[in-house]
Amino acid sequence: MDIIADNAIPAFLESTQLIVELDSVDIYNNIIFPVQAKEYDINPQVEVPYDLEKEKRDQQSVDEGHSPWRLDPLFTTQVFVSTQISPGGIEGEYPIEEGNLKLLYSTKDTAVVEVNDSDTSIKYVYLKRLVKQDPSGIWTVIGYDTIDK
Repeated sequence: MDIIADNAIPAFLESTQLIVELDSVDIYNNIIFPVQAKEYDINPQVEVPYDLEKEKRDQQSVDEGHSPWRLDPLFTTQVFVSTQISPGGIEGEYPIEEGNLKLLYSTKDTAVVEVNDSDTSIKYVYLKRLVKQDPSGIWTVIGYDTIDK
């Protein structure tokens, strides 16, 4: 998705058929639909351990309005990779810019994000919705691949 203009609206489709009706073609000249394979090999080089009970508490916290960034796989990846660079905490801007992240694959419970940033050796981040498998579910990093895979 390298051709995204300022007026881009991200859309996620889960269907084997694609029917598009446009009322405002003059506003949105380019529509880009990412192509997804039916199955994606989720086999991270480095597995990230997680505690399901903690994820359930985090989900409850998000349900109460806290940490809404956990609902976005790109933002969750940005925070994860940034904390890998700065394990002591992040002050100011994130070391990984959002523009250096690309959503490669997304279903209702699985996502893969590509990282293109020279500040890290992390290349692909694998995420899952462990607690709720719907749009209100938080994303959890379950693993990643490095550039040298």
